[in-house]
Amino acid sequence: MNQLSSNQYRSSLVAASAILGIVLLICTLIGARTLVKIKGLGNTIRVTGAASKPIKSDYAIWSGSFSVNGATVEEAYPLLEIDLKKITAFMKKQNLDSGDFDISPVNIITNYNRELQIVNFTLSRAIQVEMADVDRLGKISESASELIKEGVMFESRSPQYIVSELDTLKVEMIQAATENAKIRAEELARTTGNSIGAPRTASIGVFQIRPRHSQEVSSYGISDISSIEKEIVLTVHIEFLID
Repeated sequence: MNQLSSNQYRSSLVAASAILGIVLLICTLIGARTLVKIKGLGNTIRVTGAASKPIKSDYAIWSGSFSVNGATVEEAYPLLEIDLKKITAFMKKQNLDSGDFDISPVNIITNYNRELQIVNFTLSRAIQVEMADVDRLGKISESASELIKEGVMFESRSPQYIVSELDTLKVEMIQAATENAKIRAEELARTTGNSIGAPRTASIGVFQIRPRHSQEVSSYGISDISSIEKEIVLTVHIEFLID
């Protein structure tokens, strides 16, 4: 089964810092709105360009866990095996083979009362499914309530929806925002009978990867994994010399 961990997803955000130098070189793609101002009486124009793009997750991860209680481990374990058979049957019903999901080893917790006497034992196992068909996995996670109706103490977690080619997408966004800033700077300079020269300084803002139609922003950036349909937003800040 193909694996794409959430750690790999988060690491792609760090890689974006290496792209900063591209801002000074790219002037070829479309853009969005910008805020523009002339810097004092000097010979530079500083522009803030912004670009946004709708995107869709292309990979999903769903996990859950099931547990049983027993006076002894020996008493609880057969109950856990019964629930495992029910979960395996559920997965088969969803057209998933044993190789399409992972089951963790048994975890054992000893439960005590206030007098530190052993009350019982909790045995649990976790299950995880990963696939590129994000819509299908979303429906599977919704159907997991069937296990509760069958008496399984199953805890389902919300699916994580991931965009796997974030690094490539971030380069495209830097291109778009940079071109937008350049066009706005050219338009402003033209109205005063001037033209822009080479970039003097450049920096990129944080990436906002948020649910579609959301207006949420964060100074630390957003990395939404809760929604299938998302949008990516970026701003760049460039200071051009005036010729």
